Amino acid sequence: MIKNLNEITADIAENVRGGTGIVHAHKLLDIFPGSAIKSVGVVRLEPGANIGDHSHHGDEDFYFCISGTGIVVDNGIEHPFTPGTLQITRDGETQAIRNTGETELVFLGALVATFDE
Repeated sequence: MIKNLNEITADIAENVRGGTGIVHAHKLLDIFPGSAIKSVGVVRLEPGANIGDHSHHGDEDFYFCISGTGIVVDNGIEHPFTPGTLQITRDGETQAIRNTGETELVFLGALVATFDE
């Protein structure tokens, strides 16, 4: 399977997971049957926008910063989120993210199902 970001129209949402502002999500992969991968996409947060605090159950999520500056909240603890930063939320943990810069905060996000070992 091959997907090109430039061919994906962004879904636009406001107040994602109780957050504020506008979020653009370019879904490269969404609910792929028979795979542990639930979704993969590039997300763009407008300046001042945030995705509210939320937990994961039965899956794990990661955010990898491509450009911009922000704060990622990992289990209630704030960390700088700048290009090259990876944040991973394991099953049962919480995360949130906000754009603190003057340009879009752009990151790759992926959601993967967890399985009993």
